[in-house]
Amino acid sequence: MTEFLYSHGEVYIFENPEAQRVKVGMTGIGVNSVLDRLRDVNYMWLGRKVTCQVCGGRLVNVGRLVPRHVKSGIDCPGGNALPLEKDVTLAQSHRESIIVRLGHLSGIEKASAIRIANTLEKRIEKFRNFRPPIGEWKFGIVFFTNGIAEVESISHKILAEHLDKLAPFGEVFCCSVSEATEAVEKALRLLRLSHSARKATNWKSYFSGKSQI
Repeated sequence: MTEFLYSHGEVYIFENPEAQRVKVGMTGIGVNSVLDRLRDVNYMWLGRKVTCQVCGGRLVNVGRLVPRHVKSGIDCPGGNALPLEKDVTLAQSHRESIIVRLGHLSGIEKASAIRIANTLEKRIEKFRNFRPPIGEWKFGIVFFTNGIAEVESISHKILAEHLDKLAPFGEVFCCSVSEATEAVEKALRLLRLSHSARKATNWKSYFSGKSQI
């Protein structure tokens, strides 16, 4: 019998018709797990959650600024500053300060600093020409299945050429719900999970399906 990373959960497909995008992700079994995930996705998409320029954390927007927050036990310098969605100046300055310090570091500390600098560079490039997203995310399809991590991973590989690299968060693809559904169903077949998986196509069938778990 195949051993999976997670015994059971949900692989979801959200759609944003106006933006012509879909999101394929996974979540564990919870009372309102997909509902909570959809709410969180819309918070990020609509700017209710913003990205810290320094640590990359997602926090609930307070006015126009990132709220004060703690990272690794200390106050993050990205608090009370504009988020990456609005500006990249602080992120650039923070990256430059790390680069300057590299000559005084060695071993694990230097490797860690290089990783942080590279991560900051990727974030800066991603948000440099950020455009406010359009539309809103809605329920598409949900699969109740074993092996959600493996199903998600294979689905992403199938849809790789459609990946939206400029989306403010991951797992967003420029394709239709039907194309994403085909990718998930192909992953289920490859993992021999087709017969045990169940599919919900709306909220009514979703909550009905959860009651059977």
